[in-house]
Amino acid sequence: TLNKLSKGEFVCEYAGEILTKSEAIKRDKENHELMKMNYIFCLNEISTKSSDKIQTFIDPRRKGNIGRYLNHSCDPNCHILSVRSDSIIPKLSIFTNRDINAHEELTFSYGSEINFLSNSLKACFCKSENCKKFLPNISYE
Repeated sequence: TLNKLSKGEFVCEYAGEILTKSEAIKRDKENHELMKMNYIFCLNEISTKSSDKIQTFIDPRRKGNIGRYLNHSCDPNCHILSVRSDSIIPKLSIFTNRDINAHEELTFSYGSEINFLSNSLKACFCKSENCKKFLPNISYE
């Protein structure tokens, strides 16, 4: 960030194409095969009316914004909240977790699910004290 940010401040929306599950799986496979560094965001939510898991897949590669450049950290200074306004499709809003100094990298956690049996484990280089050593995997279940 170029400016100091206060705790709880809105940073930006994490924008991109909303994908179906099958398209997300297809693009994730293409990214892996072509060794493209693109992260498809998978929002997992549980409905308050049932125990069904709701998944929203967002691909920032073609229609993303500055939010796609925030990196992962196991000790992030930002978090993402899903916000709905007149739509069932959530807007992913990025907010600060704490005061952030000018020229400090903005980060959020890509999630907590690490499937160690996966063939696509990626090393985490966040260097935080509580680093999990690997990035979370997308769960298509």
